[in-house]
This record gives sequence, structure tokens and C-alpha cells, in this order.
Amino acid sequence: MRRLIACLALLPLAATPPSFLREGDAAIDEQVTTVSTPQRPFCIAILPDRTTGRDWGLPYLRAAVDDLNRIQPDAVFTVGDMIQGYTRNPAEWDRQANQWKEIVAGLRVPLFPVAGNHDVIGGSRKPGDDTFGQRYLRTFGPLRYMAELEGATVIALFSDEAYGDGGVKLGDGQLGWLKACLERAKGRGKPIMVVMHRPLWRTGGVKWFDRVHPALVEAGVDLVLAGHFHSMQDDGVRDGIRYAIVGTCGGSIDQHPLAGQLQHLSFVQMQPDGSVELFHQPAGLTLPPDFVVREDQDRVFSLREKPGSVRLQGCLPDPSDPSAPLQGSVTLELKNPLDRPIEVSAALYTEPRPWPVEGHLFVSRTGIDAFNPHTVDADTAYRMEPIGPVRVPAGGQASVPLRFSWPRASGPVAPPTIQVRELFGDSRNRQVPVHLWERPAIERTLRLPAGGEQPPASCTAWPIHAWDPSPYDTLEPDPTLRAWLADGGRTLCARFEVPDAQQASAAPDAPPAKDRRLRDPSGDAVLLRWSDAKGEATVVAEPFTPWSACTRDGLAAQVTSGALQPTGWWTEVRIPLLEGLPTALNAGVADNDQTYHTQWRWLAPTDHPARIAASPQP
Repeated sequence: MRRLIACLALLPLAATPPSFLREGDAAIDEQVTTVSTPQRPFCIAILPDRTTGRDWGLPYLRAAVDDLNRIQPDAVFTVGDMIQGYTRNPAEWDRQANQWKEIVAGLRVPLFPVAGNHDVIGGSRKPGDDTFGQRYLRTFGPLRYMAELEGATVIALFSDEAYGDGGVKLGDGQLGWLKACLERAKGRGKPIMVVMHRPLWRTGGVKWFDRVHPALVEAGVDLVLAGHFHSMQDDGVRDGIRYAIVGTCGGSIDQHPLAGQLQHLSFVQMQPDGSVELFHQPAGLTLPPDFVVREDQDRVFSLREKPGSVRLQGCLPDPSDPSAPLQGSVTLELKNPLDRPIEVSAALYTEPRPWPVEGHLFVSRTGIDAFNPHTVDADTAYRMEPIGPVRVPAGGQASVPLRFSWPRASGPVAPPTIQVRELFGDSRNRQVPVHLWERPAIERTLRLPAGGEQPPASCTAWPIHAWDPSPYDTLEPDPTLRAWLADGGRTLCARFEVPDAQQASAAPDAPPAKDRRLRDPSGDAVLLRWSDAKGEATVVAEPFTPWSACTRDGLAAQVTSGALQPTGWWTEVRIPLLEGLPTALNAGVADNDQTYHTQWRWLAPTDHPARIAASPQP
């Protein structure tokens, strides 16, 4: 209770973030701040998520600060995820935090940070690791608190108290604190807003509408607001309480604004009569809270989530194979899970352009900002006949051939990227485009020359690709693989060369189990998976841990590594061929960069591994 009643008077032009009460160098958690503002209609601005946006997202944050200084709301709250986080390096966390704080330092209204998962979860993968939660208390302020503003009461919840350990939770301790805050807030007679990062009411294990919602109704809460999804949506009004999720302000998005994704600010206006209005504003435009409603957002997710509405079947011949044809096709399998028809078109991916928003006077730069030139070959030599629009009825299916041609190539080429556009009519009869990206498999045949300690001059460098787009994928060129036979054909040698500005070992205090490590190493790694007379086997090696393992009993791989110039590394894996020459092989490179997420690139898709053949002796 001592923390509950701790108060701090804050003038409207105070420094941001506010000077919370502290014990030593850490902010006191679960405190209440009291903010004095003029008697007038009251406005609170919301800064949505900024994470996974890389530095291209910072201009949106800077523009938001300028907008807020012109609009002059009474206070600004974040919904968390102010920094990229998920690192194991405290200095990197500090750098990101200072970068964010330097930008918002120019804000001329009180700013109240709210903790998000990126702000407090580290890359150690150690259950319950609160290292960066403690750092947050020292750097930004409390993890949960109540702000008694002149025109409203805002209660900030901490939605990551489990620190990534086994799901999202709302413990009894925090729930009890919330109920005490609600009792106090009710007595003030001001509009009440509850803000958090993750929308806890959408998490089944929290049991929000059984444990929490009744207390909100009793206290007369007006609005419950969250972020995290990077997709704006109105979750409707329940017992007089509006539930809403905001999008991003500099964060990573990959869809059209009508699919709920845009860079924006949100505003909560408390009118003199006590009514509360929520609206959103991209550059030069305000949007109503139901700009995108959940039923339409659910349709978007149904189309884009995997396994979703699009799948490629088949392989293209390899342009570098002198005996292969210079044309071929794959099949685009379409499945419409919606309650309404969709229209589908597809074409080769080209340099992205802004997306217009039907019915609104702005465009989205999402496609341009999210473009990664290292994972998409926008200048491919492939040619494809565009298709569409193909109408697929509600619940229906369709198969569409995609026909390609290409020139002969002197070496391996990257598979083309296809952009599929699915159009559906939303609840307001606007045509919403959903964009999906696919890459067809290529019939790779690795002809393994004979060599020794080093790859022979005839050994081809095969590119290892990003087959699925990811906001976490690094801005670095593809790794390569060289494979050859040594010891008279009795040993398979595979040399990976990986452009990489930051090498990462696995977290020493929380090494994952072997079976998980094979799927999701927590450090940089290489993987070989092959098929032979005895079945399938896998070798994985983490060169910087160091650690390696094989799924086949009795088989030991030899692993060596070194540095590449100017930045990067190589790893060589040698496998005794006890069962003869493999018939198929796939190779992957996992890039971790000391973060929570590991990104894979692969020689070939899982269902189309490369074929193996021995080159004739010279």
C-alpha cells in the first residue's frame, strides 16, 4: 500500500519521461503519479510500438514527436516496445534505450512509458530472467503504475510479468494491485483508462473476462488499450468499456493499412461531459477507432497465416544445368477460407511502390520500408506471365499454373520472388488487398567433385536463401555452400561461408535441449540434412559456442571454423559416408546476432532438397 499511495506532482512541461519516485537508482514500482493540468477538455496521446522497425522506423518516431508538439495533448503514453531489445548484451540494450530517449527528449508534454516484451525480455532464453526488467526500472520507470492526471486516471499494467516463461500471465499480485487502483480511481470521478502492451483480454490463460473485466465494470472504466499485434483494430464495446489495439509508430509491418497496419498516433479525448473518444491519426489524417474491425482483421489473418490461402507446388529446372530446358511452370494452389469471394493476382516481385488506401487520402510506404534487397532478387532474370484476377468463391479452391522462362546461367541463380495479391471486400465494402510472397523451388543437383583438405577449383558455390520474409532477417547477403568428396569418396565435405557482421554463441546459462537445438539454436549455426540408404540424418554445429550434434548414432562429424574478411565466418563440416553417397541434401545457416530470434536461410525448401551426384573424375 505504501507504493500505491506514493504521489508525485508533475507540471505540464516537466521533463520526459517523468521523474518517478526512486529508491536508490531504481524507480519504485506500483506508484501513483499525480499530474496537474489546466481545466479544459483533456487529451491523451498514445505512441504505438516501434520494434523490429530497424533504423528506417526512427523517422516515424521523430515525426510523431513533431506532431505531438504541434497538437499539444495533455499527456502521452506509450504501449511499450520502445526498443528492439531481446538482446543478451546490456550495452546494446542501453544504446537502444538512449536512442529512443534522445528522440523523445524533444517532446514538450509529459510522457509516460509502458513496458513491452521487447523492453524487458532478454536474449538469454533463461526462464524468468528479469535482467532487463530491472534495467527498465532504472532507465524508464515503473513496470506498473497509476497516473492521476487532471482530466483522467490511467492505470498501466505490466503484461510480461512471466518474462517469456511459458506464456502470458496476470498474477494474483498484480490483479490485487489493479483492484486497489480501481477503487482509488473510482473515487476521483474522472474517466478511467487501462493501458498495457499485450492485449491480455485476448489471452485465454489470463481469463480476463472472468477475473478482471467485472472489476473494470464496477469501477466505471471507459477504455482498455494495448499494442503488440502491430495491427490496429477495434475490439468493440463490452459493458460500456471499449477495448482497442493500436498499430505501430516506426515498428515493423508488412501489410496494407486496410489490413490494420500503418504508422500512426492514437488520441483519447476526454470531453467535459465525461464521454471518451478514441481516434487515430496517420500523417495528415485522423481515423475512427473502427478503421479496421476485428472481423476484417480475422479475415486478413486467415489469408496470410501459414498454412494459409496460398501454396506453390512443383519445381523449376535449374538455369545453370546445361541439359535443362529454359522454361517451366509451378502450380499456385489457392484456398479461400473466407465467407466471401476473393480475387487473386500474381506477378514477379519488383521494386516496391507506395500503396494507396481506398477511401482515404494517404498512401502507405510499408512495402518500400520493409524491402530487404538481400533476401529478394528484384532484378531477377526470370520472366513470368502475370496471372489474374482469378476469382475464388467463398470456401472454394483453385489451381493456377505459373509459367516461367529464363536465360541460360553460368552458375546457380536465386529463385524468383512472386508477389501474390488477394483482394476481398471488407465490412465497409472497401477492397482490402492482402500481399503474400512466395519463392518456387529449383531442381538443384549438387555434383560433388573430388578434392582434399580444400574445395577443388571446380566446386560450385551454392547460395543459401531466405525462403520466407521475416522482419527479423538480417540485412546481409546470402551465405554460400561448397560441397565435395574427400578420402576417395568416403567423406562428404561441406564448407559454409557466411557474411555476418555479428557472430553469436549460444546463451551459456540456458542451453536448450538437443532436439530443440536442432530446430532453433540460440547461437549462429550451420545444419546439414541428408538422405541415404539408412534414412535421414542431421548434423548441426554452433561454431562460436562451440557445440555440434548428430541425429545418427555412431556417426561423428568433424567441424572446423574461421573468420572471413571483411566481416563474416566460415565453418566446414566433414561427414564419413558410412552408407555410401547420399541421394539428397539440404543445408541451412542460422543467424542469431545474440537476440531472442534466430533466422534461417536454406539451400532449398524442406520438401525439395537438392539431389546429389558425384562428378566424373577428371
